[in-house]
Amino acid sequence: MFLTVLKRACFFLLPIVGVFFIGALPYLFFSNVRAIEGVTRLLEMGVIKNALFLNQDLGIFFTPYIEKIWLLMVKLFTFSNVEYYEHQQMKYMFPTILPYFYYSLKLVIGAFFLAAASSVLLALIVKILPANIQKVIRFFFFSLESLPDIFIVVMAQYLVILLYRKTGELLLPIVFTNQEPAYLMPIVCLAILPTLFLTRTLLFLLDDEDSKTYVEFARAKGIKYSIVLYIHMLRNSLISLFFYTKNVYWLLISGLFMVEYVMYIPGITKFMLNNGPTTPDVITVSIMLMFLPFYILFTMISYILEKKISRTEEEVA
Repeated sequence: MFLTVLKRACFFLLPIVGVFFIGALPYLFFSNVRAIEGVTRLLEMGVIKNALFLNQDLGIFFTPYIEKIWLLMVKLFTFSNVEYYEHQQMKYMFPTILPYFYYSLKLVIGAFFLAAASSVLLALIVKILPANIQKVIRFFFFSLESLPDIFIVVMAQYLVILLYRKTGELLLPIVFTNQEPAYLMPIVCLAILPTLFLTRTLLFLLDDEDSKTYVEFARAKGIKYSIVLYIHMLRNSLISLFFYTKNVYWLLISGLFMVEYVMYIPGITKFMLNNGPTTPDVITVSIMLMFLPFYILFTMISYILEKKISRTEEEVA
C-alpha cells in the first residue's frame, strides 16, 4: 500500500518538477544569465545598439541551475510574488499575468468542449454509414490531421474574409480588438485538430466495442443497431476515450501559440513572448499556470475511473 501511494505521488510530482527544470535551462548552459537579462533590457530601452560586447561561456553550470530552480520553487510555493521586467521597470507577475491567463483559459476550455461534442456527433454519424463511405471519411479525417496549425488558422481567416467580400457581413471577428474581443473564431480554429483526433480515436474504440459479445447478442435479439450504438457502445467507449484527453490538451496548448500569435490575442503566449526574453521566470510561471490545473483535474478523474473500472471487473469476475 505504501509503495503504491509513493509511486502515484512520484508520477504526480515529477511532471510538475519537470516544468521548473525546463524553465531554468538557460541557467544550466550559460555562465551568467543575469548579464543576458540586463543587456536585453538595455537593448529594449535603446541605451545600447547591440550586444556584441557580451562575453558568455557555454557549458554545464549545475550550481546556478539548481539554485534558480530552488529559488523559484520557494517563491511560488510560499506565495511570494515573482517579479518581471516590463516597460523599463520591475513589476509583480501576480496579478498582472492573470487576465492573459484567463483569456487563454477560456479559449482552451471552449475548444475542448467543442471538440468533445463535435467528435461524438461525427463518430456516431460515421458509424451508421455504409462501410465503403466510412473508409473514405476515415481516410479524409486522417489526411486532415496532418495539416499544420498555421494552415488551419490562416484558411479559417481567409474563408471569413471571402464571405465578407461576397456578402458584406463580417460573421466573426478574425483578430482581437479592444472593441470586439475574439472568442468564437479562435475556439473553432483550436478545436479542429482535436476534433479530428478524438473522432478517429472514438471510431477505433467503437469498432472495438462492435466486436464484443453483448453487441452480437443484442442484435440477435432483434434490437436495432443504432440503439445499441447510442446507449451501450457509446457509453463504454467514452470512458476509454477520457484517457486520451491528455493528448487532446497538448494539441490545444500547441495550437494556442499559433492562434494567439496570428490573431493578435492578448493571451498567455503573448505575455510569454513579450516578457520571457528579459525575465525567464515568466516562461516557467506561464507554463505552470496552463499545465497544473488541468494536470490535477485529469489525474483525479483518471484515478476515479480506474477505481470504478477495477471494481466493475471484480464484480464481473
